[in-house]
Amino acid sequence: MERAFELGAAHARPIGCTIPAAATLGAGGANLKVFALGAGAGLLCLLLHGCVGVSQSPEPAKPFQFRSLTLRQNDEAGEPLWELRSPRSRYQLDNRQAVVTAPVGVLYRKGEPAYRLSAPKGLLIRDGEQVELIDGVHLRALDGSGLVITGNRAVWTPNDDLLVLQGSPKAEDPQQLLTAKHAQFDSKLEQLQLRDNLVLRRWNKGQSHREPATLLLRSPEADWNLKSGALTVAGPVKGVQRPEANRQRLLSASALTGNTTENWIDFEAPVTVDEAAEGLTLRAGKTRWWTQDNRLSSSAPAQGTFKKLTASGGGFELWDQRKELLLTSDCQLQQPDQSLNAKQCRWNWDTGELMARGSVELRREQLNQLTRAEVMQGFTGEDGQIRFTAPGSRVQTRLEFDQPDSAEPSDRNQAAPVQF
Repeated sequence: MERAFELGAAHARPIGCTIPAAATLGAGGANLKVFALGAGAGLLCLLLHGCVGVSQSPEPAKPFQFRSLTLRQNDEAGEPLWELRSPRSRYQLDNRQAVVTAPVGVLYRKGEPAYRLSAPKGLLIRDGEQVELIDGVHLRALDGSGLVITGNRAVWTPNDDLLVLQGSPKAEDPQQLLTAKHAQFDSKLEQLQLRDNLVLRRWNKGQSHREPATLLLRSPEADWNLKSGALTVAGPVKGVQRPEANRQRLLSASALTGNTTENWIDFEAPVTVDEAAEGLTLRAGKTRWWTQDNRLSSSAPAQGTFKKLTASGGGFELWDQRKELLLTSDCQLQQPDQSLNAKQCRWNWDTGELMARGSVELRREQLNQLTRAEVMQGFTGEDGQIRFTAPGSRVQTRLEFDQPDSAEPSDRNQAAPVQF
């Protein structure tokens, strides 16, 4: 690999002479001591020609001040890997350090700019082997996603392809914000590591980040690949979902995996959801959240309660915006006085309407009543109880009556009324 170090003309030198200086390092990424040696030779030449007198007592080396600085590195094929520019720098010969103002760096992917790195101030140590950025660091993705990674300080070691962020690191785009105590970015793998007290906040599309997040999750750590979008969040994961401004649900999962590019996140089993104010609970297996559609889906068995209703199924889909839940297979509903089995059940918790389809069986405790139909409709009352009907559908109903010996004949011939 080839690394180059370029300096603009010096505009303030303590010896009173102005010398343009530039140094280019050869293949292999050698350090920048070539520049220091070249500059030292230039000083010796000036002294021999009488530009200034030589003092018998040694004086501390004073820094060179240059109008610009450019530091870059290419791969074996000559494609740029990264570069760093500054409009003003002060170079210290004795310790090979440069103090730079308003440094701006570019990280490349296959020869094309991928990230822009900037800070108000910086320090180049050992001719750029290590770069310290201070007073607010920004790493911005150049793919139009709006992703920005920030920290108070950062230590960049280009040879290791590593940027370590210090002081309130965070990653933010238009819909989510991730914060942690420690963070580092591997520029070669484009992998962001967030460690210790990870907090993930997510907002709906178009929602202001000043508003409470619709989803807030806490975890020990996470890894996020900014190129592929792959996201891994270690467990245990706990958090809060806000379906409305005045409501909140408690969430938990053993871990999270997902892809922010493909707009999905998997909650790993066991998954729990609790909303005490609504009497709502959910226990499920692996569940996928389609973030763009705000939809949940799972092919694993799930069980939940809503007030006096208990429901279970072989899988489910939930549309939060439509306020609709579909139990995709083996639908079972249990209430204090009745139960229902069907192939599928669709429930709208806003309107209270419920539709059961496929080999529907409704059992009522009263008179051991069993009703069969292909389709049944129901409505959820304020108490969570569902009242069923079967409009326009062929219905079979079986009733069982107790016939005490002491009952009058006229009483035995009367059947209790059945309502659908």
